Amino acid sequence: MEIENALTSIEARLDSLEIDLARATGSREDDARRIAGEMAVMRARVEDALIAFAGTADQIRQTVSSIEKRLSDLVVGEELDASVEDVREELEARIDTLGEQMSNLQKDLAAIAPENPRVITLPDAEPKARAKS
Repeated sequence: MEIENALTSIEARLDSLEIDLARATGSREDDARRIAGEMAVMRARVEDALIAFAGTADQIRQTVSSIEKRLSDLVVGEELDASVEDVREELEARIDTLGEQMSNLQKDLAAIAPENPRVITLPDAEPKARAKS
């Protein structure tokens, strides 16, 4: 009888262990499914974040490219403005020099010319003057 009680106790314990094992196996499978579902959600979120990051990076690249183009245009414009300004200053200096030379020539001519201007008759004008007389 003791052996029967021991066998019954062992069978009950074995049944209990089988039930615990079935629960643990089911729980493990449930955990695996839950973790797989969470991993799929996390993967989708990471993919969405990477796509958004790539889009933002493209926008930043385009913005930087646009800014670089604007800066390049400004630099070219400033260089052109500086070049035009240099040419303008050079022309003004030449005009001032020519103006001074013209003033000096006028003074020199005024000093050379007599106070009473002479009338010079050109050879082409002589026949007309004779024809009138």
